[in-house]
Amino acid sequence: MTKKTTFSTDFQWQIIESLLNVKRKSKWDLRNIWEGICYVTRTGCQWRLLPFDYPPWQTVYWYFRRWTMDGTIEIAHQEIRKSVRKSQGKKESASMGIIDSCSVRMNATSGMDRGIDGNKKIKGLKRHMIVDSLGLIIDVVVHAANIHDSKGATQVLEMVNSSKHDEPNLRQIFADAGYRGKLIKWVKENLKMNMTIVKRTDKTIKWAVQPKRWIIERTFAWLLNFRRLVINYERTPESAISYIFLAMMCLMVKNIN
Repeated sequence: MTKKTTFSTDFQWQIIESLLNVKRKSKWDLRNIWEGICYVTRTGCQWRLLPFDYPPWQTVYWYFRRWTMDGTIEIAHQEIRKSVRKSQGKKESASMGIIDSCSVRMNATSGMDRGIDGNKKIKGLKRHMIVDSLGLIIDVVVHAANIHDSKGATQVLEMVNSSKHDEPNLRQIFADAGYRGKLIKWVKENLKMNMTIVKRTDKTIKWAVQPKRWIIERTFAWLLNFRRLVINYERTPESAISYIFLAMMCLMVKNIN
């Protein structure tokens, strides 16, 4: 019999458990439920195909949906991100962010709006996010892929600027050339932040790493190691965003000793 994969050490689980909002007493081990949610995120399997090592899939899904709708997963993600930043010698609140989007295909059962990204030739949605200097997600929204970056950016920027998030030090945003135009002035006037466009420095065909921009591209690559995120299967934006936060939490807890 193969040994069941675990996604957190005992110490890491103590941190996660302290952040989970659980009022209902379950006959199933809470850590095993959490491991089942992480298993689905990592492997991309259907809920009904969850291995028998975990509690019944209905129970695991119930907790996933409950923690998604009451914001527990998002809050836990934010708290772990602050802990990782402190462990790296940085302040809890980031002063600098990088914004970009990643287009992802959708399957036929997904219930969200879809569109065609003419640049990437992808029919689906965009994951629009802001990350800090470590590549950790500050916030993310999902929208149809046919929405231009300069328009979709206002959604995630307004969310970061809202009272829901504790980012009082965020003042500088870096972006690529797709965010040029009126957005820069809008960010300055409405959010009191500065947006800097990082343009290409080479005029050749050769690929080159762009200052600051490579950080968020690396984050996109990290996320695609989780098979649930390779294609969007979700029926609601809330579930799609929760899987992104869950993937980042699995990555971040590895940096907590």
